[in-house]
Amino acid sequence: MSVTKTPVITPVDGGANSRYIEQLSNNFDAGVVSLQTQLTDALTALQADPSDPALLAQYQSALSSYTLYRNAQSNVVKAFRDIDQSIIANYK
Repeated sequence: MSVTKTPVITPVDGGANSRYIEQLSNNFDAGVVSLQTQLTDALTALQADPSDPALLAQYQSALSSYTLYRNAQSNVVKAFRDIDQSIIANYK
């Protein structure tokens, strides 16, 4: 069984890059790359010397930044969902 990445639903505009929600998502995805790298590097350094408090603090800081960023991404998605649900409810 092969898995394809073909979308189930094809957008009317063919997936143009001018859609706001997709641009917002792409911006979040681009921003998380550096945070993920920092987190991975900090974890690797901590695994090499787990008794070093400076490395532990560096890892905790990187993890906190990464978590905060992902929470912001989640909150933005939830806000748009709530707005969309409100608009749909007003049409009923």
